[in-house]
Amino acid sequence: MKKKLSICLIVLLSLVLVYGFADAKVTGRCDKCHTMHNSQNNAPMAKANGGGDSTTPFGHLTRASCVGCHNGLVTGSGAPNIFGTPGTDMTAGGTFKTTVVDTAAGDYHKVHNVRDIGWTREESELLNATPGAESGGYTEPAGATQLTCAGTLGCHGDHTLAGSDAGIRGFHHGWKAGYRYLQFYDGSTSTAIQGKGSSNWELGGATAGNHNVYFAMAGTGGTTNDSINALCSLCHGDFHGTDDVKSGSNWIRHPTENLLSDASGWTMASVTVDYENNPFSFNGAEYAAATTGTAYTTTGARVACISCHRAHGTPNNDILRWDYATMVAGGAGTTGCLGCHHLQR
Repeated sequence: MKKKLSICLIVLLSLVLVYGFADAKVTGRCDKCHTMHNSQNNAPMAKANGGGDSTTPFGHLTRASCVGCHNGLVTGSGAPNIFGTPGTDMTAGGTFKTTVVDTAAGDYHKVHNVRDIGWTREESELLNATPGAESGGYTEPAGATQLTCAGTLGCHGDHTLAGSDAGIRGFHHGWKAGYRYLQFYDGSTSTAIQGKGSSNWELGGATAGNHNVYFAMAGTGGTTNDSINALCSLCHGDFHGTDDVKSGSNWIRHPTENLLSDASGWTMASVTVDYENNPFSFNGAEYAAATTGTAYTTTGARVACISCHRAHGTPNNDILRWDYATMVAGGAGTTGCLGCHHLQR
């Protein structure tokens, strides 16, 4: 009996170490990510990603940069690959894979031009002005076109600290909170973003049995700043902020946080539940009840920025989950615009 118990404990420990990255708090062997002296055989250690980074030591005794750890080359780390291939091993945030960047004239932005990646193609010069930047109130920090993975000019981590290395400190080990290591910062207060994450970041595509659950604030006038929409609005506030969203009773910018059933004359009949192409966000009891491994319905469904876009990149213009140019009224489609606006099919 003791032998069987020991075997079970060993198996359980192995699962914890292998799948530690499934949770916000990383577990497992320290030497997969850190080094004590950065010295091996009288030379700087080879980086954890097999040489993709330089041999210059990184802060906090880490063995690689954000990109170095998340490029799919770190054997055994379990870190999500941000350069996945669409349709196969891409995760929920999309991909920074260089092949998604089209150098043709008139191309629209297919990735967030994060400087940590070191773009050599068109994306290195795109977005010199942030689309949808607010004209008043809190706006993105000066120089936000020079995006980093984390920190003051990044999306992840602590916005009070400059640079990806400093900004992400504390999140991997769970003593700083935030869904996918995301926090809203209004210039004085940091607020952790809420959300429930798929255990493998929707690797290969979201399904009814494996998907993220996105949190929404209580309507377009929500002020708790703990939804992923609030985070996006830090830089793109004019697109989905509370100002200039309506003109009278008419929407002039697509709303977020808004209940789909709120609109006058709207009907939820035949609205598509599409976890991959049109995920919903939820608030209140619907959010509390939703799980990452169980199918949800349209009850309480709300619009999120990422109902249409992905955060990193996609093969489509404007980082959309689908090709906007293929949306045809009367075309009987069930994806993209027509996934919600089914009356136009």
